[in-house]
Amino acid sequence: MIDKNAELRLEDTDDRLYTKNDSNGFAVYFLDKECKEPFTGEIYVKFKDAIESEAQYKNGYKNGIEYIYDSDGNLEQANENKGNVMYGVSKEYDEDGNIVNASIVFNNEYLKSIELIDGTFQETTSYQDKFGEFLPDYIWELLSLSKEELFNYEFKPDNPHLNYSKK
Repeated sequence: MIDKNAELRLEDTDDRLYTKNDSNGFAVYFLDKECKEPFTGEIYVKFKDAIESEAQYKNGYKNGIEYIYDSDGNLEQANENKGNVMYGVSKEYDEDGNIVNASIVFNNEYLKSIELIDGTFQETTSYQDKFGEFLPDYIWELLSLSKEELFNYEFKPDNPHLNYSKK
C-alpha cells in the first residue's frame, strides 16, 4: 500500500472500474459506465497472485507514486507520475533493494540520471536544456538538487506537484 490514507484500493481487473484511453493511449479509470466519475485511490496489477505494480490515481489518471516489482516481489522501480506519464523522480533498485539509479523525468523523458559507482555519485545523463524555460517549476527544483540529494530523495504520497486533471 502506497498511502495508508487511500480510501479505495482496487485491482486493475475489478468490476467497479471502467476505463477509456487518454490521448497517449493510457487508461483513465472511472467508477461509472458513462466515464463521468473519475477514480481516486490506488490500483494494483497482479500476475500469478503476486503484485506486479501499484500506483496512485487521482481524477482517473496515474498521479502520484508507482511501484514496480520483479517476479519475486522485490521492488524494481519507483516513479513519480502526473497525467499518466513519469514526471518527477524515478529510482531503480537492485535485487537486494539498493538504489542503483536516480533520475529526473519529464513527460517520460529522462533529463538527468545519477548512479552510485564505487562509492561515488556519478551523473550518467545530464540535462541538455532541451525544454529551455518551458520546464515546470517542480522539475527545475529537482534539477537543482545535488547528486546526493537526488539519490536520497524521499517519495511522498501527498506530493501536490503530482496532481493533474483534464479540463
